[in-house]
Amino acid sequence: MVKKNQTATVTVLDMNSLGYGIAKTDGFVTFVQGGVTGDCARVKIIKVAKDYAVAKVEEILTPSPYRREPGCSSFPQCGGCSFRNLDRAYELKLKKEFVRAAFHKNRLDPDINDVLTDGEADGYRNKVQYPVAPDGSFGYYARHSHRIVPAPACPLSDPALLPLTGFASDYIKQTGAEVRHIYLRRARATGQTMFCLVSKTPTLPKEEALVADLTARFPEVKSVVLNFHPEESNVILGEKQRILYGEDLIEDILCGFRFGISSRSFYQVNRGAAELLYREAIRRGSADDPSTIADLYCGAGTIGLCFAGSVPSLSVTGVEIVPEAVENAKRNAERNGIDGARFLCGDATALPLEGFDCIVTDPPRKGLSRELTEKLLSCRPHKIVYVSCEPGTLARDAALLIQSGYTMGDVTPVDMFPRTGAVECVTDFVI
Repeated sequence: MVKKNQTATVTVLDMNSLGYGIAKTDGFVTFVQGGVTGDCARVKIIKVAKDYAVAKVEEILTPSPYRREPGCSSFPQCGGCSFRNLDRAYELKLKKEFVRAAFHKNRLDPDINDVLTDGEADGYRNKVQYPVAPDGSFGYYARHSHRIVPAPACPLSDPALLPLTGFASDYIKQTGAEVRHIYLRRARATGQTMFCLVSKTPTLPKEEALVADLTARFPEVKSVVLNFHPEESNVILGEKQRILYGEDLIEDILCGFRFGISSRSFYQVNRGAAELLYREAIRRGSADDPSTIADLYCGAGTIGLCFAGSVPSLSVTGVEIVPEAVENAKRNAERNGIDGARFLCGDATALPLEGFDCIVTDPPRKGLSRELTEKLLSCRPHKIVYVSCEPGTLARDAALLIQSGYTMGDVTPVDMFPRTGAVECVTDFVI
């Protein structure tokens, strides 16, 4: 019987998406914090549940051949990375197997392609949101807590943003500004940068001096935003904000098209991997020469506009429930001179979806709602291209579509978030 606080010697057999090694202690499944596949380690049991235990590594007796130096002083305390201490090729192999396992759980066995990656494992994040401690230091919350772990040089962040975080922290310490979050965005193709402070107060100390000093030292900053968020909340941005400099917009180039990005816009944090993802979706969606496509959960229109701009005479209808995103999508169409795209505000289940040759859907992690799935099955478009940020819900939805007569294509995982356990996927269904 496995007991809390006992020690044991184990061999790590596998890993999960949270970065825990998987071993067995006296035949009992044990998730090992800090364990890497192939490690032989002495561990201490810190939790015992009905059918599993959790342990932490006390000593690595024989290190795994997949183990690497993490190269980050905040790992693993900050909880942002699952695989910082892992060989990169093995990380990609694991992610492919995570996708396969999700489908096997739903009794499906599609072909899973190798994980697409643009080759950048660090420095890819074009957006950072750092919680700020009362003393002006910043970092990331430790997993399952509100304790801030200092992260002065997060390796995942675009290196060009690191000096700006230091500038923001110095300003907060010198002025006593009551800032909740430092929020920065950088357009990788243009270099344009947004500097946003999320404050408990509607004004900041020495605002004019802040803007003058900031823009003089960092001419790439084109937008300075003060977001007012007085309530305690897990939501980072408040409802009210003021533009202190420029406008609430920077521009980036994705798949050859220009997109405006506001402080509230959804935009993929990994531009290089996003281009791989979108091109894969476009390849699948355009294979049968469709004339009409619906882009569900379209956000600011990035996927739909890349479709419309890449396929001559294609008509694209984007559907999004957030009004600000719809207006942003319309402006992005004008920005790129794309006439063959329109954008509707509303829930996809309440809008007509009949008559489209292909439907592209990129839902949140919870996947398609039952109502939307039923609507798709009643409309029965010839092709559905499914972009997913959660393999588990993709596999669940795939089973329903297959049961209703659709044939599923192969699955292409995309490494949108290197060093984490997340993996995006693209697949398609035809009838």
